[in-house]
This record gives sequence, C-alpha cells and structure tokens, in this order.
Amino acid sequence: MRIPLILLAAAAAALAWSAQAQPAGDDSPDHYFAELDRQCPDKLLQYLSTPDLRDGLDEWIDGQSPDAQEQFRSAENALCAPTGAGAACVDQADIGAADRLGLTSDLASAICATFLRCRGQGDCDHAE
Repeated sequence: MRIPLILLAAAAAALAWSAQAQPAGDDSPDHYFAELDRQCPDKLLQYLSTPDLRDGLDEWIDGQSPDAQEQFRSAENALCAPTGAGAACVDQADIGAADRLGLTSDLASAICATFLRCRGQGDCDHAE
C-alpha cells in the first residue's frame, strides 16, 4: 500500500517541479512575433516550422558573444532538460533568452534575413 502512495507523491512532485520551470506570464514569444510583424510583415515568418526556426536560431546564436551563448544554453537546459522536451521547447527558451537580453529586435532581423517568405505552416523558403 505504501509503494503506490510513494509513487503518487513522486509523480506529483515531478509535475510541480516541471510546472515551476515554465516561465509564468512569459511575453517573449509575443515580443518576438510582434517584431517579425514590424520588420518583415509580408514574409509571414510566424509559419516557420520548428526545424527551420531552430536552424535560424542556431545560426544567430553562433554569432553572439560567448557570455550570451552561455545564457542561451542555460535557458535551454532550465526550461527543456527537466521535461525532456524537444526542439520547440528549445526554440521557446532561446526566444525568451533573447528577450531577456534585449536582443529580440536583432533576432527578428536575423530571421527576416534568413528566410524569404512562408506560404503556409512549414512551407517556407530560405534566403540563400
């Protein structure tokens, strides 16, 4: 009888810990999408697929200072590692970190330069 109660308590603790890792009231995605709309509204880059956005974020982060790169890695680990979440979580963590570092405008500018346009969800062209 004790083992199921212990397992239930452990599951509840893990769930509470996971929820604590999620930023409450995080407006950074809104800031990012608003900046995309301001800088390149006709490109419809809100339709980028998770892998395409991941590629753009990786390229942009590689050009940041070592200190900023460390902050991005820390944000990714804090938000995504506890839950084992995938690339969409890492994208969200990086967008949040960019917002906290005051780099949202620069990030949006880089994404606008990396992609020509999107015609629909995941149907996007690289600028190369």
